[in-house]
Amino acid sequence: MRKADKIILSKAIFNGVSEELIDGMVAIKGNEIEYVGDRDKLEELKGPDTEVIDAGEKLVMPAFNDAHIHMYMSGIYASPLVHVNFTDTSAKECVEGLKELAERTDKDKWLIGAGWYHTLWDEPVLPTKDILDEYYPDRPVCMVSADAHTLWVNTKGLEKLGITEESVAPRGGTYAKDENGELVGLIQESAAMSLVPKIYDFELDEAKGIYLNFMKILNSYGITMTSDVSMMSVPGADFVRDDIYEELLKDDAMTVRVNMFPTLIKDLSRAYDLRDKFDGEIVRCQGVKQFFDGVSSTHTAYLKDDYSNAQFEGDHGYPTMKVEEMEELILWAHKNDFSARVHTIGDQAIHCLIDCIEKANEMYGKKPYLHHTLEHLENIQEPDIQRLADNDIIPSCQPAHLMIDPAGIELDLGQERMQFMWAFRSMLDAGCNLAFGTDSPVVGVNPFEGLYNAVTRSSAFTQEPKGGWVPKEKISLFEAARAYTYGAACAASREDRIGVLTQGKLADMIILDRNIFDKEPEELLETKVDMTLMDGEIVYQR
Repeated sequence: MRKADKIILSKAIFNGVSEELIDGMVAIKGNEIEYVGDRDKLEELKGPDTEVIDAGEKLVMPAFNDAHIHMYMSGIYASPLVHVNFTDTSAKECVEGLKELAERTDKDKWLIGAGWYHTLWDEPVLPTKDILDEYYPDRPVCMVSADAHTLWVNTKGLEKLGITEESVAPRGGTYAKDENGELVGLIQESAAMSLVPKIYDFELDEAKGIYLNFMKILNSYGITMTSDVSMMSVPGADFVRDDIYEELLKDDAMTVRVNMFPTLIKDLSRAYDLRDKFDGEIVRCQGVKQFFDGVSSTHTAYLKDDYSNAQFEGDHGYPTMKVEEMEELILWAHKNDFSARVHTIGDQAIHCLIDCIEKANEMYGKKPYLHHTLEHLENIQEPDIQRLADNDIIPSCQPAHLMIDPAGIELDLGQERMQFMWAFRSMLDAGCNLAFGTDSPVVGVNPFEGLYNAVTRSSAFTQEPKGGWVPKEKISLFEAARAYTYGAACAASREDRIGVLTQGKLADMIILDRNIFDKEPEELLETKVDMTLMDGEIVYQR
């Protein structure tokens, strides 16, 4: 064996494969793992220039991989360019929070806020442009909802976007109006998605700084890889900024591996170009992304049956496109060797997408190097859980989502459907390869909060409900950690090199400040990352 560049000693090594922790060492040579096991080979692998790091009883494990993230928007939210607050309790509180940003932003530029979630307000009704006009009558304002599916804009904002009462929204989207046909300032779904690029428009140098700052934040949480998935369903607005990645690669400034998933459309030329251009270990493109429905809170997630609190007969949401059109896209992606990832929240959206992937497997054969992935899967029909496993479909879920508003979900879907919401235990028992992420900026990137949510089914902020929400779907910490490492690597088609600590894999790993596997779940919320390594190099140290 070759002499190692670094050796990390620990009494607790989670290799991502076995639930049995190793009392031993990890040896690194170059950017790869040379050896993982007991300490018998320490002297054999240790050379005069080998750096030895003794972690004691602290946990050493694979670095976290975030399976679903929007890098551009997350970076902006972590910057001083946008006011973000997820805890406001009223429309007035949201608008008043813009004051400090308004004072340092030119009046001809967009004043941007984000994070509002009306179902959690004291009066849970959708806002209108009136209050924005009252505070800011002479400048464009846009407030982006927490789930990023709705824009709330003022009159000046509508004018800047060129939207009038006569404007026709793109298919799958709406320009909301009142009973008199007047615009109320709410733009939803595909209509919102098509306009976001006009609002979040920053210079390249400014954007590079945003990414560098955000990668530091990711590293501080032990994250060394993400799947940067399309933010929008419309062509040309996916916010997968390959131009920024190209610049950062030239500067040798990437401290996070990125897997790009641009928008899935019939013209795959952009996806082909990205796949050919970015073929290294740091930035890649091996798949594409689409949307098939909306979100439950606005009754735009596509359900088999009506919402429990339906506002009219047939209120069961809707697909963003015809099922036949989505099937054509999935078949096209599969035929052309691109993994397809699709936003599917409602149970009927999930059911139809499984049908599409099932047909692709039948027509073109299962391709083991493809990892078709459904995103979110908040509510699923019980028989479809086994169909996910049978068709090798990865459920990519965000544990923090289940604790955003469980009371609202209960009203929307009722007790019966609730039993199969974020069904992690059932998915694993069926043989699914579960992948975890955050959907940042919808929720923060802290993986320890996600682990806590998955293990306890309780809020990371209130520790409620005691005993967990739909507790039968709890999973073990080992299973949750594996979903955040190996499972997420599979969703990015990177499991051959990343996600476990075994010989020949890339040396992406972290040292935590404690062994989380021998602690109570509540300690997850206090856990810190002491050190993050990517390619065997330290990219973060506390």
